[in-house]
Amino acid sequence: MSSKRRFRISKVSESSSRTMQHTVLEGALNCIATNKDSSQVVVAGRNVFKIFSIEDDQFVEKHNLRVGRNINLNFSASNVAWNPVDDHILASAATNSSVVIWDLNKTSRSKLDTVYSEHRRFVSKVAFHHTESHLLLSGSQDGFMKLFDLKKKEVCTTFSGRSESVRDVTFNPHHYFQFAAAFENGNVQIWDLRKLDKWERQFTAHSGPIFSLDWHPDDKNILASAGRDKTIKIWDMQLLKPKNLHTVQSIASVARCKWRPQRKYHIASCALLVDCSVNVWDIRRPYIPFAAFKEHKDVVTGIVWKQNDPHVFLSSSKDCTLWQHMFKDASRPANSANPVGLSINIRGDVSHAFSDKLVSGNKSGSS
Repeated sequence: MSSKRRFRISKVSESSSRTMQHTVLEGALNCIATNKDSSQVVVAGRNVFKIFSIEDDQFVEKHNLRVGRNINLNFSASNVAWNPVDDHILASAATNSSVVIWDLNKTSRSKLDTVYSEHRRFVSKVAFHHTESHLLLSGSQDGFMKLFDLKKKEVCTTFSGRSESVRDVTFNPHHYFQFAAAFENGNVQIWDLRKLDKWERQFTAHSGPIFSLDWHPDDKNILASAGRDKTIKIWDMQLLKPKNLHTVQSIASVARCKWRPQRKYHIASCALLVDCSVNVWDIRRPYIPFAAFKEHKDVVTGIVWKQNDPHVFLSSSKDCTLWQHMFKDASRPANSANPVGLSINIRGDVSHAFSDKLVSGNKSGSS
């Protein structure tokens, strides 16, 4: 067993004693996941693979998975998933195109359990089924999605997207047999596990690669997608041809999007390049973030909300840090926005936009 080490937090403000920061000296972080009750978090990268328990005022290291005699690329990860049923099982997408299963209950020093080398190219995403603990789905840049049976330790189904690289896969938490897949060409496919030959539906969601998909936690008909075209799009999946309900405009390519629990219209995002913030958007006001978190100094690589808590989330970054954020510490970009707009066209016409609050404020001030 690995020795436990304790890391004290850096407080963002005196009023938020639960806000945490941990700097991982070993290297940049590519991904993050929490266990089913959000009491532990795993972070991984090329040179980092660690599990921490999340306590009131500190992170406590529980496991270092990069141990053993033969440390190779199986111990590096581009993506990681924690089993939502069996708390001791994790899966990672290794940087050598393998899918790796980890068993924390193993008595040996190394927790590596099984390595699957079924994909021919880089594996973009791994995702566990929400109720069947032995089912794991992977998506790869070879254009295939594979369903692993962890009990039999084999691939039980291969799905061909007949398209370019698979960028994301995610099970629908409201539908036992359904999953969604995102592709390099901007398409989204909806699959049924019982129908192996072809997808149920396919539609073009973005003008370039899609990097992230997320089903709404409460509304079974809503799917969010995010991509290189700098947008987050919200889709109504009830119709045969999904309807675009909202489009959020970002300043950079969107790498990840994640719905905020218990808040129907709020979704968090992080950028692939340029922007190092985590932004939380109200999809009804798509041009300016509802809240922003600016603790990271390099691009954010993962966002995960604590279970059933809309006020706390964790993030990983290329700056080698893991943060726990409290919503009360967020900056509010709308509060700093200019409330007045002015423009003139080529014919000399002037348009002026202003807030009703300014008008009412001026009236009350003049009386």
